Amino acid sequence: MVDKIKSLFSGEKGKRIYNIAILDMEKYGMIPLLNKGALLGLSGGADSVMLLCLLIEFKKRNSIDFPILAVHVNHGIRGEEADRDENFCRELCSKLGVELIARKFSVPDMAKESGLGLEEVARIARYSAFEEIIRSRTDISTISVAHNMSDNAETVIFNILRGSGTRGASGIRPVRDNIIRPLISVSKSDIISALDSVEIPYVMDSTNASTDYTRNYIRHEIIPRFARLSDDPEYMIKRFSDNLRSDDNLIRSLAVEFLEDRSVVKNSELRELHYSVFVRVLNIMAGNAKCSISARIANDIYALLDKDNFTYSIINKGRFICEHGICSITSYDEIDNYHFEIVAGKTVISQFNAEFILAEKKHEKTYSNVYKISIQANLSSAIINGSLYLRPKVDGDTIFYGGMTHKLKKLFSDRKIPPSKRRLIPILCDDKGVLWVPGFGVRDDGVPKETEHDLYATIGITSDSLERRFYLGSEYKT
Repeated sequence: MVDKIKSLFSGEKGKRIYNIAILDMEKYGMIPLLNKGALLGLSGGADSVMLLCLLIEFKKRNSIDFPILAVHVNHGIRGEEADRDENFCRELCSKLGVELIARKFSVPDMAKESGLGLEEVARIARYSAFEEIIRSRTDISTISVAHNMSDNAETVIFNILRGSGTRGASGIRPVRDNIIRPLISVSKSDIISALDSVEIPYVMDSTNASTDYTRNYIRHEIIPRFARLSDDPEYMIKRFSDNLRSDDNLIRSLAVEFLEDRSVVKNSELRELHYSVFVRVLNIMAGNAKCSISARIANDIYALLDKDNFTYSIINKGRFICEHGICSITSYDEIDNYHFEIVAGKTVISQFNAEFILAEKKHEKTYSNVYKISIQANLSSAIINGSLYLRPKVDGDTIFYGGMTHKLKKLFSDRKIPPSKRRLIPILCDDKGVLWVPGFGVRDDGVPKETEHDLYATIGITSDSLERRFYLGSEYKT
């Protein structure tokens, strides 16, 4: 098999593929990423087999000793044929002395549960497997996949027909984060022809012939018709996508420059942006919060920017928040779902840049340089009912102190605490209910004088950053 790889890249067809791939690897900065170790997605098809051969040859010619780890993902869609593909990959890697890891998913079940299409779920399964494996390794950090020029053409057409903007219509990026695509400028037909010329084996997916799948329909029905208009439609689509990608990169750079690493911006600033830059700014802010937006969402938010106070839900459990003209994007998960058990001593809450101290002595350094912001309360052990924990405010929360019952909603409203910050005020609770609201009061249950102040609770904020931290009611004017 090693001799066949040598013959592959010595011949005219393989030599051309090798040269095209190396040019892209140099142009897009793939080589430094490869040197960090390559996880190669190996389906057993012609494209991934060619990519495996290419990386082996590249290592040999350049005397570079980066590790190659092949990963085969069995999607559980094609039964015995899928098992055949996995066995083929095992035999191929064994002959080449390449380590192989196999993963199996039931994509049909995952698609049924999520409501997504088979193709999308299969992609998610693959990349989740890749990332999980990389996290478990110290010698591999780059994902190398075999997308080619034909795949790019299909993606461009697919995205155009979905009404995508320049980012979608610019197709598959040669490099994205830690993912590289060395064969992105090589056509599928050239890959198959080169492998066949030296009899290097590969497997064929029987579902590729079915036009029931959208991409297969584009591949078999749409692109061949373009041949009447162009001698090499895939290459011309590549030129189109490259040009769009260049334009998109420029517009995105303007958005990055505008944000300057900020996570909050004024609505008046957003209104002054060209709409194309505004959309990129929104995409960057959403991405930082692990959310996303659609064209409709961007348009709706843009139309609301003349308002100083509004909230708009976005994709992946996120919300665009504008409060007093200051805009941000936050994930629901970040602020809506926390629960921290509190025990005697110090509890570090790194997720929100905070510490909670429960002690029998007053924390004398509370207001020194130990914390950026801090607050302390006197508690009585006699009023604590069961275990202690911190959680966000929930609907209907009340606390009794000062001789009356207070609704937390009204307390926060009267203090003019912004809605986006209210669930970031940690509420200390026990099994009975709310015990302490930082910045307001401690539950008054009428305790004996001798146990009135036998415990001290301190919340300290350890970061200057306004992002991802707890807030205290005392930070707002009364």
